[in-house]
Amino acid sequence: MKKLLSAVTLSALFLGACGNEEVKDKAAEASKLQEIQDDKKIQIGLEGTFPPFSFHDEAGDLTGFEYEIADQIADDLGVEAEYVETKWDSLIAGLDTDKYDFVINNVSITDERKEKYDFSTPYMKSEAVVAVRDDNKAIKQPADIKGRKSAQTITSNFARDAEALGAEVVATNDLMSSIELVEQGRADATIHDRVTFLTYLKEKPDTKLNVLDGSINSTDIALILNKDNDEFKEKLNEIIKQRTEDGTFEKISKKYFGENIISND
Repeated sequence: MKKLLSAVTLSALFLGACGNEEVKDKAAEASKLQEIQDDKKIQIGLEGTFPPFSFHDEAGDLTGFEYEIADQIADDLGVEAEYVETKWDSLIAGLDTDKYDFVINNVSITDERKEKYDFSTPYMKSEAVVAVRDDNKAIKQPADIKGRKSAQTITSNFARDAEALGAEVVATNDLMSSIELVEQGRADATIHDRVTFLTYLKEKPDTKLNVLDGSINSTDIALILNKDNDEFKEKLNEIIKQRTEDGTFEKISKKYFGENIISND
């Protein structure tokens, strides 16, 4: 009888422990959003050297398309946004140490990234295109970069696009460095988002850069955050949906690109 009671007691304790773990897991899941709202601030990771998405204006103030998107999200959460500027190659990895609550930096949704991180609802689409020096007659279409040098930040999806086309990737720290290598003739091409190049050409009309016709691919762009923060993600999705439908994000898009690049899927 004592053995039976002991077994029942151990079983109850085990089940109780499992129940407690489930409660803890649910509490941890809800804690990210609650923590942000309690602290009245949210940490947001971006490059800050990536016009027109995030950059510093002539006065030195942080601005840009994704900066304004993030600022609107923080405002809708009722908290203050604190921006953590980080180089691209270590930007997403900063989530591993809770350096920020989410990253907004033209991050494509990929299966590889989904294995480790979570994504919000997409807020725009990225169309990858190739740019070369305006006097380059050898590269007339994206496929022509095969066997040639393409300047890219090595952990970006654009670097993978270059490799898939058979190009040799020349590692850089950011977009501006990639463009400089092409203009200097130290790289044959660089791949990036179409609207980014269009904005650069508008701001630098004397540039030696030429954007080729034809896109390589189109991918969804979203906020990237750590897994197991479902309540936080759902709140972000709610805000993105609301500001997409009411035209707020479209207004921001037209301010920087002259057209609406917001995803309506």
